[in-house]
Amino acid sequence: MIGICVLSSLLLGLVQCDLFPLELTTVPEGCYYQGSYYPLGSFHPTPCEYCHCGTSGQAMCAIADCMMPQCADAVHEKDKCCPTCPNGYTCKAPDGHIVKLGETYHMTSYTYCHCESRHFGSNMAVCVNKAIDPIHHIDPNNPYYYVTSYVDPPQKAPVVDPQNAYYNTGG
Repeated sequence: MIGICVLSSLLLGLVQCDLFPLELTTVPEGCYYQGSYYPLGSFHPTPCEYCHCGTSGQAMCAIADCMMPQCADAVHEKDKCCPTCPNGYTCKAPDGHIVKLGETYHMTSYTYCHCESRHFGSNMAVCVNKAIDPIHHIDPNNPYYYVTSYVDPPQKAPVVDPQNAYYNTGG
């Protein structure tokens, strides 16, 4: 404790010393944040955290928020805050195949998928089934009845004219 002496009376030549507590203010040289010590100034404990250690000894931090990546095959690199799209804008077909922007993927012989950029927030490819030509079959048990079925191309079955079924006498 530091004391201050006060001259109580010059005439008497008495000097009275009383001890008054003095507070010494010190400026901290850094901050503790989540168990680690950081010097004054800006620091980044993780790629997504932006912090500043002020003279108060307190760390003030902001955490970055990432937008949803515009691809189906995003990669999260260790030293980057947000995921990146190394292959550009991509979509995912229902079977898991990655389709690049503008490309067409033939998932089956009658289903094709396309990656379009206008589907913000969804990285799913738009898939369409090609029209399949109907095949008309005569029912062998009833010559006046025919069945329409659909076959996956490139298989082709003979097409029977339905009007001929009405003229079939069964004999």
